[in-house]
Amino acid sequence: MLVPASDFINLDGVTHLAAGGQSPVLGSTLVALDRAARAKGTGLAGQRLNDAVRARVASKVAALVHADPGDIGFPSSVAHGVSLLADSLDWREGDNVVMERWEFPSLMNPWLAQARHGVEVRTVAPSGGWQAPLARFAAAIDHRTRVVAVSHVSYLTGERKDLEAYAALARKVGALFVVDASHALGSVRVDASVADVLFSCCYKFLLGVHGVAIASWNRRRVPDWRPRLTGWHSAEWRPPLEEPGPVHVKSTGQVFEPGNPAYPALYVLDQSLDYLAGIGMERIEAHTLARSGALRQRVAGLGVPVMTPEPAAARAASIAFEHSDPQAVREALEEADVLVTGELGRVRASVHVYTTDEDLATAADALRDVLG
Repeated sequence: MLVPASDFINLDGVTHLAAGGQSPVLGSTLVALDRAARAKGTGLAGQRLNDAVRARVASKVAALVHADPGDIGFPSSVAHGVSLLADSLDWREGDNVVMERWEFPSLMNPWLAQARHGVEVRTVAPSGGWQAPLARFAAAIDHRTRVVAVSHVSYLTGERKDLEAYAALARKVGALFVVDASHALGSVRVDASVADVLFSCCYKFLLGVHGVAIASWNRRRVPDWRPRLTGWHSAEWRPPLEEPGPVHVKSTGQVFEPGNPAYPALYVLDQSLDYLAGIGMERIEAHTLARSGALRQRVAGLGVPVMTPEPAAARAASIAFEHSDPQAVREALEEADVLVTGELGRVRASVHVYTTDEDLATAADALRDVLG
């Protein structure tokens, strides 16, 4: 056991394998939310507390992803952050974006919306299975490719990408390399320095809540980038009686925060990052890969078509398998107090720091009963 289940809310009597959707929260989350609520009613003193929490969380995130604290911003969601980036580029008709066909809409839709500028989104399809060979990705990229966008770990299949390999393809043609690390960060180690911009939600493996996401802007690689959309929080302050003039957008990750970030969610993230740091990412990754490997072996032993690659380097916390009625499987497992994700033609089970060998045995037995 890496950590006790009693550290979390809603784990009593439940085998929780649904962190790929959203994880249970720590009991200390209630303390963090109480701190945020108490800060709000104290005027400017409370705002100073909020600003201190934001700065502290930025430093913790930067340490986690090998970035500079000034690179880190907190959009309201991954979709918000990617949209700020996609809408900021000076597109020319005929430009293209390359990504996998089964990417999550938060990463895909902001680029599809650029069709109004004549931008093509080239989607790379799998080849005889659930993985798209790197060579097929490379074949889709040309001199008009402006962005290469990938998920570090696929929400659909659980496959983990070699980010260095995809970054090399992007840099060969001078394209931006954009990464969604939502299904990686908090379960395996993530290096944001490989990307030009990296995003992650916080309510999955980071043990946070909805309302705030992470953006890591690699200012060393793309120092001149700025979003078009701005607000008071992402621009330099103008004295109120001064004649309005040009807006001077900040040169830090705060450009992803047009207004105040979701401070209560940052208070929660502050304590959850401390919790994960107390365990250590090396231990978390080792635990994740051992448990997901054991889970994959159990699932494959039931004779179902597993979508997630077997090698440890090519997976993280989630194991997925195909099924004609995944919702029925999910609902049947819920009746047995086993929580998974079941939709989109597959069932996905995700391990995390609280997952034990007993959990895997319980889930495998329940799944065997459900599959008949």
